[in-house]
Amino acid sequence: MKIKIGMIGAGGIATKKHLPELLKLSDVELTAVANRSTSSAAQAAELFGFKRVYEQWTEVIDDPEVNAVFVCTPPYLHSTAVEYALQQGKHVFCQARMAMDLQDAVWMAEMERGTHLTTMLCPPPHYMAVEPSILALVDHHEIGDIRHISISHPTKKFIRSNSPLPWRQRKDIQGINALEIGVAAEVLLKWFGPVSRLGAIGKNWIDQYAPDPEGYTKPELPDTVSIVGQFASGALLTALFTGVVQGGREHMTIYGSEGTITCFPHETYYMLNRGGGEQRVDVPLEQQGRWSVEQDFIEAVRTGKKGTPNFSTGLEYMRFTQTVMDAMLENRSDPVRSREVLSWHNYNPAAVPGKD
Repeated sequence: MKIKIGMIGAGGIATKKHLPELLKLSDVELTAVANRSTSSAAQAAELFGFKRVYEQWTEVIDDPEVNAVFVCTPPYLHSTAVEYALQQGKHVFCQARMAMDLQDAVWMAEMERGTHLTTMLCPPPHYMAVEPSILALVDHHEIGDIRHISISHPTKKFIRSNSPLPWRQRKDIQGINALEIGVAAEVLLKWFGPVSRLGAIGKNWIDQYAPDPEGYTKPELPDTVSIVGQFASGALLTALFTGVVQGGREHMTIYGSEGTITCFPHETYYMLNRGGGEQRVDVPLEQQGRWSVEQDFIEAVRTGKKGTPNFSTGLEYMRFTQTVMDAMLENRSDPVRSREVLSWHNYNPAAVPGKD
């Protein structure tokens, strides 16, 4: 069976990851595409060989030849596009972060449970290469009992206030998905199991940017968040996420009773210290986790299975993110955001908060 792909959204991850990988697969056809503009959709069609370009995203799903849809927009459209695609009998791959908020995620998980069609979320590439090795060390108690996990993701991606407001700082587009909290949550929950408690404090060091193309200047999500928590296992968690610092390096450190592991989101090695000094361990190529997302989805469609990660996984990392946002709003002392973020749900382009 030839899988005929409809692509909704042809931005960064679609053009850098999904489309090049789909082109490598046999019996897969790039059939239809829609993007923010027909001109950018036409560019993607010319570059990757889509047969048809549409102005509206619904037209991609309505195309009678399309039997599988990639939803690669920001979160604001995910649940709406997924629902419509499933209603039209199309298999769905959805880009992460899964949903706008926990309520949105609950609805998407219910949709998945109610269909025989294949659904799948995009997994995070972060820590993917070292994941099999780290999980083996943890599972075999190579560093003893896990007592503390510390994760730090310092970046400078939001640091320039004279640049246009980053779209990832707009709640109407990104929902509650601040910084890389959801990405980290997905990894943490997979590696260490569920959390039992979370606390957080957030801050905006930059409270105004130059206008974006629609005239928005005010960030509606924090540019810095610190988290403390506890896993159901008893291990403690500390985390830092920021987009407004220079220097620093993204990493995760796992502290055990007999050793410590430090790993990095996009490296193929980790640092191991069992008390005799830190040693670098390079993971052999054949033992590295690899990106096979598109192949996994196509195989799931062919075999009539759900993909991995599924929407239930997405629901859990969205629950983590929502809990962090709730805790942050309860603890923060500055009035950058109100509690409206907790009840906000649907994207309404005609009534977007935060526009000057």
